Amino acid sequence: MASITVRNLSDESKERLRARAKSAGVSLESLARSILDQAAQASIPEAPFPHDLIALVEPGEDIEPHVAQHDEPQRPTCL
Repeated sequence: MASITVRNLSDESKERLRARAKSAGVSLESLARSILDQAAQASIPEAPFPHDLIALVEPGEDIEPHVAQHDEPQRPTCL
């Protein structure tokens, strides 16, 4: 089994997790492990940008408006 250390977790978050664990009748460590297991198994959503740009444009049409329309800042992949 592996272990990790979570640094810089706010006191507020720790207390909320502790209260959540207490209400569920489990330890804080058990709750954190459950949350991390669920996050690790969640699928990563597909990027909103279309990968097949050829399907978006007609021959001779400028591709830039399509790129600009779908251009979004990158979101972190971690949950």
